[in-house]
Amino acid sequence: MSELDTSVHGTARVEIPARLIDISVGGALLAIGMPLSGGEIYDFALDVDGDSIWVQAEVRHCRASDRGYYHVGVQFVGIDPHDERRLGEYLGQRVRVP
Repeated sequence: MSELDTSVHGTARVEIPARLIDISVGGALLAIGMPLSGGEIYDFALDVDGDSIWVQAEVRHCRASDRGYYHVGVQFVGIDPHDERRLGEYLGQRVRVP
């Protein structure tokens, strides 16, 4: 076996369980088991009435809780217009999507 080529770079995707504490059309508050860095953008799958809605969200803040997890506030920066309407309907809000 040869040595690893250190000039090759990539990313790894991991799935981290999270509990949804609060949600709006513009963002969410999550409880997760590890800290996330402010300003970073992540993909999240939100379970809304048994269906997954995928969003890209920027971490706005991350604070340790006294129960061993982190409260992470995210702002949605990318969401499919169809999913945004579905989220709005779930929340009982009318969402204008171009």
